[in-house]
Amino acid sequence: MDDEIKSLEAGEYMLVARLIDGEHRGALWRGGRIEEKVTGTSLDEVYSKLVTLLVDRQAVKAAARKGADPSVDEAVHALSRVLARASNGQRAMLRAHYKAPNQRITATQLAEAAGYASFGAANLHYGLLGAMLFAEMPEELPRRKDNSPVMTCALAVGDGRVEGDEHWIWKLRPHIDQAIRQLGAI
Repeated sequence: MDDEIKSLEAGEYMLVARLIDGEHRGALWRGGRIEEKVTGTSLDEVYSKLVTLLVDRQAVKAAARKGADPSVDEAVHALSRVLARASNGQRAMLRAHYKAPNQRITATQLAEAAGYASFGAANLHYGLLGAMLFAEMPEELPRRKDNSPVMTCALAVGDGRVEGDEHWIWKLRPHIDQAIRQLGAI
């Protein structure tokens, strides 16, 4: 068995991409059973296919909400599961966002809170935190030009730009704010 593997626990799913007998293969697991299998020319390609399958499945669940935001109870349950797996940097960014004036913060400020060197790192890791939340609590999210969902929007909404600057401002979503309050600490 080769030790080249990439995996992710995402809500009720487990994504596993690995090199087996010289072939890159992957599986989307749920409840101890394989739901989908994929192959590809590289580990990254297989993993990307698995992520796409997961996002597509969650998008179907999200559409069933018909645009309604998740309830606070759903957010409490999902956020508690996500925070158990979140990195220290991700928790630091969420804490800073929650405590920011009017819960409005830039990616540069998120990076500073987590000790990251740039806003790019903050965008990546805050987006991953949003993706973890999306896996637990699917909802319709805005999409980029390439049709991929903006995972940060599971946590926050865009709230304009800093005056005289190109920095984007993120505003914490109300049900996430209320979930953090109910959880008591982040």
